[in-house]
Amino acid sequence: MIVFINVIYAQEKSQLEIINANYTYFDQSKYPDIRRLVGDVTFMHEGAIMNCDSAWYYFNENRFEAYSNIHINKGDSIHLYGAKLDYNGSNNKAIVRQNIVLKDKDMQLKTEELHYFLKTNIASYYSGAIITNKENVLKSRKGDYLSSSKTIVFKSDVTLDNPEYLIECDTLHYNTESEIAYFYGPTTIKSESNFIYCEDGWYNTLTDISKFSGNAYLYSDNQKLSGDVLFYDRKNGYGKALNNITIKDTTNNFTIHGHKAEYFEKLDSSIISIKPLLVADFDDDTLFLHSDTIIATLDSLQHQQIKAFTGVKFYSKNLQGKSRVIFYYMNDSTIQMFNDPILWSDNYQLSSEHIILEIKNNNIDKMNLLQNAFIISEDSLDLYNQIKGRNMIGIFKRNELHKINVRGNGQAVYVIKDEEDKISGINAVICSQMNIYVDKKEIHQISFQKQPNATIFPIEELPQKWKKLKGFNERYSERIIEKEDIWD
Repeated sequence: MIVFINVIYAQEKSQLEIINANYTYFDQSKYPDIRRLVGDVTFMHEGAIMNCDSAWYYFNENRFEAYSNIHINKGDSIHLYGAKLDYNGSNNKAIVRQNIVLKDKDMQLKTEELHYFLKTNIASYYSGAIITNKENVLKSRKGDYLSSSKTIVFKSDVTLDNPEYLIECDTLHYNTESEIAYFYGPTTIKSESNFIYCEDGWYNTLTDISKFSGNAYLYSDNQKLSGDVLFYDRKNGYGKALNNITIKDTTNNFTIHGHKAEYFEKLDSSIISIKPLLVADFDDDTLFLHSDTIIATLDSLQHQQIKAFTGVKFYSKNLQGKSRVIFYYMNDSTIQMFNDPILWSDNYQLSSEHIILEIKNNNIDKMNLLQNAFIISEDSLDLYNQIKGRNMIGIFKRNELHKINVRGNGQAVYVIKDEEDKISGINAVICSQMNIYVDKKEIHQISFQKQPNATIFPIEELPQKWKKLKGFNERYSERIIEKEDIWD
């Protein structure tokens, strides 16, 4: 037995160098190519320093097996610890086993087996690892750490756990310096405020800014936002979606489509532009609404509101309309129309300065025409039934107009028909308050709340002033006949 203290073997550059060993043992006769090194053992190879308590050094094979208190240091930044080490100097590969800790600045990796390629500075694991970086904890079954680019490639059952969110995906690339995570394949991001799904994207854990694509959607408070590309700024509560956007509200039973959407979390508001379309489902009908801009927002009591601006048009089987501005209040199920509103229902044209539609049980229940209310319906022989008043209330049954209450300054002129449905005359009425009943889409009966001034004229004797009441404005040419017409 021969003992060496602080022995240095001068070898070729590719050969392992023994920097230190308190004791060296070898049997020249039996194992001339094997050295047993004990106590503060240090190897050096191509810039890497490797320490252990003891080792078997296979001189001719240019490799060693090391045990206890393994420490590999390269470039003063990477520190690798473990219980066992197999190192091959020919391919610069280190296999470290048991209680492994890899440290690189603020990053720490723990696993039970690690393959470290010193020449390329790539460390790989195949049986699970936990990586911590500041507030982030990352886990996966397989992975590669690319020290040169400070990037970890996570594969299989990947999770990134942060106090504010949890990312789960198939593959994730994480840069420990920029702290940006790139994810590929089916990915979910869960937090207290929302749920995000995508199949491609990135997330900056420092700035909380992210981009999602590949069947991406965001689910929050019974609303689902999807689009070709989603951007989200978590810190500032701002989101943006581009191309083929859909916002679906399962609570209020409506969907908004478009090609650009912006979300302002602090205002509980979303702005949808570039061909926005609102689709609202009722029991036996569907409302399609288009405008230049649609805003979905919550009021102070967290009730949903939809606001449409400029060039608003909507279509349903039983009701069509247009206006410059429309508000849809979900809490009391009302639709309010401002700035030149007009409606068409069956063969009726309805207009006023302000129109309010009330929805009940997913059906139109009541309609309020406020200020300069006017109703027109076409009849034969180029005649128009007309009703005007200060205000009107329309009552619907099964989404069809059933009754009209005129309140203030009422006037009506309408065709009277006999039992054979032939015109027998024209009734012209002045009455401040009256109720008009509609049956089979035609005026069936009128009751007067106050003394009326009524005159029945033969068709040929109808005075000119009664042919078209003051304020008459026939706009049937603007009617939305089919849902596709809302885009015209």
